[in-house]
Amino acid sequence: MRTLLIFSMTLCSFIFTSCEFTETLVLNADGSGEMKVQMDASAMIAMMSSMGNEEENAKMNDKIDTTFYFRDILADKKDSIATLPIEQQERLKKLEAYGVHVSMDTEAEKMVYDIFINFNSINEADNLFDAFNQINNTGVNSTSETEQSPSQESVKVRYSFENNVFKRDAYIADVELHKAEMDSLKGMEMMLGGTLYKLNYTFPKKIKSTTQEDATFSGDRKTLFYQVEYLDYLKNPDLMDIEVVLEK
Repeated sequence: MRTLLIFSMTLCSFIFTSCEFTETLVLNADGSGEMKVQMDASAMIAMMSSMGNEEENAKMNDKIDTTFYFRDILADKKDSIATLPIEQQERLKKLEAYGVHVSMDTEAEKMVYDIFINFNSINEADNLFDAFNQINNTGVNSTSETEQSPSQESVKVRYSFENNVFKRDAYIADVELHKAEMDSLKGMEMMLGGTLYKLNYTFPKKIKSTTQEDATFSGDRKTLFYQVEYLDYLKNPDLMDIEVVLEK
């Protein structure tokens, strides 16, 4: 099952044009909560199913519903991690609190996986996207460096919540790396068209205002929904910057 799991997640990374991304936050009044990024690759599974014959589809039928944590993976790989540069070891150690949940049912044409963290303070989620990128990195699984998917490691996100004000600040941490990543995506723009990156944020109080005019809200105004084209976000992370002011 572990082999199938790695294969499934790696395959999704290669065909991430068939995926949909949702960043979900549930924030509690004391500042604790849960943050996750979900990649829904169900469309990819449906596409694979339509391309195969009945016998081939029967062979690939499988179900997975499992959760694991980076701390366990890092413990399992501790000998190989010990040979890495100290800076890279420290970067991996920051991911220990993050978990991965995978749900796959090929017969039902469903495949989703979440990278998540339960936090006491929202800034503990700042490394969420390092965990997301690391899932296909040699430091976590057996995929070779040449098999890694197009990267977005140059983009970082900072979260904060103070005095009833929540902020999400996405930024380019490495300009040269970001340019290289964008160059690697040339020729894929047509395939990436229509792929969305969504925000789904739930707060402990009603939302008074937000900086994103196109955001929508739930009936009780405690949940905010916002989305942009994934490729546009990769090119300009500021598109997903957001400030939310809660009622007192």
